[in-house]
Amino acid sequence: MTSAATATIRARSAAGELLRIAHRGASGRVPENTCAAFAAALALGVDAIELDCQLSADGVPVVIHDETLERTTSGIGPVAVKRWDELAALDAGAWRGPTFRGERIPRLADVLAQLDGRVVLNVEIKSARDVGAIEAPLVALVAAHDALSWVLFSSFHEAAVRNVRAASTDAAIGVLWDRRPATGALALADELHARCIVPSRRLVTPELIAAAHARDLGVWVWTVNDVAEMRRLVAAGVDALFSDYPERFAEL
Repeated sequence: MTSAATATIRARSAAGELLRIAHRGASGRVPENTCAAFAAALALGVDAIELDCQLSADGVPVVIHDETLERTTSGIGPVAVKRWDELAALDAGAWRGPTFRGERIPRLADVLAQLDGRVVLNVEIKSARDVGAIEAPLVALVAAHDALSWVLFSSFHEAAVRNVRAASTDAAIGVLWDRRPATGALALADELHARCIVPSRRLVTPELIAAAHARDLGVWVWTVNDVAEMRRLVAAGVDALFSDYPERFAEL
């Protein structure tokens, strides 16, 4: 990873500074996983942005968290059965208020163009039904945008991150983890030559942090919205925090 965005990440890590990651963009106040949320996060000066990616019925990587459309869009039913043109017509902002009416579901290609290496982008492979189908096209899309230097891939599905590594020796991988023992994340990170582990805040211990750092792995922790908890984790030595409210990083 050699982009300006990643150089900033490395410099902050070397200096012991926190990496500030906007979870689904500035999703606490702006509709999650939309270009508006990513623009708001950029305006706050974050170091990285996280988003969720799935495939449309016709194989387009689209940015949305839920496997169904009802919570965050005007649509109904599974994402997987909708073609991109159908998804593109949906409203993905009105659920957060009239100010955001007309916001759309973006394609990953749209977000790559929007961010253009200004921050690191964490692309999470969300749906189990995509495993085996999404990884190679995702890596190819990112490579086509000359973005492998500033994109990090992650997933809770171990097969998905293994498939990413099989698709590219250069892809940066983060090992998402939400179960005990958390040391399983370290073993998988070793296997995949990952850049970081990404544990739930509930799993973080001084021992886990020390073991990760001994392997030259970053510890990126999700999802932390309480400032007091942010301070506790920073004091413990974590390298990065995901938050729905990236404006709260200013309070640290």
